[in-house]
Amino acid sequence: MRKFALFVVVILVIFSSLLYAQDPQGYIELKEDKKIVRVWGTHYERGYAQGYLLCNEIIDVFCNYFLGYLFSNNAYFYGITRANFELSFVIDDKYITEGNGVLDGIIAGGQSLYNDVLGRDIDVTDLMMCNSIIDLPYDKNLFSDNSLCSSLTSWGSSTINAPELLGESIITRFLDWTPHQTLMDNHILLISFPTEPDEQNWISFTFPGLFGCLSSINESGVGSFYNVGNNNSYNPQDTFEPIFFSIRNGIEAVDYDGSGQCNPMDVVHAVNDDVQRTGSIMNVLSSTEKDSFALIIECNNSMGITVRTQVDNTEIPGDNLAATNHFRKLYTPVYCYRYEGIVDSLDISTFIDPERSWTLISGAAGISSNIQAIQYIPSTGAILWSARTGSVPAYILAPTSFTTDELFEYVSVDDHSSTQDGELLIKEIFPYPAQNEINIVYFSKKAKNVVCSIYDVRGRKVYQQKIQTTAGENEFTLNISTTLSSGLYFIRMSDNTVSATEKIIIVR
Repeated sequence: MRKFALFVVVILVIFSSLLYAQDPQGYIELKEDKKIVRVWGTHYERGYAQGYLLCNEIIDVFCNYFLGYLFSNNAYFYGITRANFELSFVIDDKYITEGNGVLDGIIAGGQSLYNDVLGRDIDVTDLMMCNSIIDLPYDKNLFSDNSLCSSLTSWGSSTINAPELLGESIITRFLDWTPHQTLMDNHILLISFPTEPDEQNWISFTFPGLFGCLSSINESGVGSFYNVGNNNSYNPQDTFEPIFFSIRNGIEAVDYDGSGQCNPMDVVHAVNDDVQRTGSIMNVLSSTEKDSFALIIECNNSMGITVRTQVDNTEIPGDNLAATNHFRKLYTPVYCYRYEGIVDSLDISTFIDPERSWTLISGAAGISSNIQAIQYIPSTGAILWSARTGSVPAYILAPTSFTTDELFEYVSVDDHSSTQDGELLIKEIFPYPAQNEINIVYFSKKAKNVVCSIYDVRGRKVYQQKIQTTAGENEFTLNISTTLSSGLYFIRMSDNTVSATEKIIIVR
């Protein structure tokens, strides 16, 4: 009787927790050592999912890197910077809404927002400041020799003889930044699936809590990769908007400028429509079938914005565009050894295939503070991503391979039916709640192996098993007596073509 009463109490605790906290619309997967975070829904729902799934990581980045490192845990200086931020910056309502969702998700995930240094809870203004990391003044030189990003875009005559490209565009991009351990512990690939009708799916190579566009690719194939500029003069009387949010406006919109085609000019117009505080350089590309498929945006507060294309090249041969951290059109170019190294390498040969694109940038511009290295081919969606976790620069590490097709797929834990009606269907799960075993009855239209995966409420895959399946009704039993603790889980059945998902509660 006592055991039965305890069993009922645990069920009530689990159900009561579900009443007061919504299920996060997202989940986390790992590929090799890379953390992939998929979130879907409205801006608030996507923010909530980020906060819930990454509650510990977001607090870690804010406390130990943003406040702890960039502001040296100096509450006084941080307070002055925050007051200036509140007076000088305007944030779109949708990003405020998303930020509030992040905070609510952090609380629902069981993490406290209280910060000992500030003596209060972290709020949405703090989160907006964190997303304006490039735009703020600090008590240390943020734009030091560590922040020397480089990128090379190639196409046409430079890639025509590469079998993987056949004249199509490719970019290799190195993100160079202070290799702070908190950042190296927290690389994520954030994939957003908006439900807003004027927005599209997009990918961000980023860090927990940072949901603007540093390095990003949308489902239309447009990629934007940010470098800091070398002239940050500005008018202190202006009202500014964070550059990463300006870029996101162009990346996330279905067609920002209403031209009838999503292409790199959407990012140009989005950046041009806002006023930014700091100097910025963005290498933006798409497949060559689109208009304006390869360009570099240069902008700062004093001079506005200009677009650099191949016709502006004075040194670089072939169909190539390179960006480091020095303006080359907005201002008279200054010497950059990395840029000159790229020029020298292309003077030897303008031939570019994926391997040479990576090795050329590595030899000409690879530096010790490189924390991420990315390669992207818009025509095929092929992506290589290397992320630094220790003392070895990212560009030296073996990258993980992705495709945009695989990254833009997801299973919604709210979907209780097959992704194609009748082909794969979970008919029954019992007992409910489960304790030591889960019996699953499912229907498959084809005799095809099925993978059964179990996800916890944070979206982490905690169990996986391959099951032989016959056409028709099937039943199998999972032994969970030693693997899963009490809680809510999601069971996903998939045959790599279709999938079905159901919830299950486990009570110990």
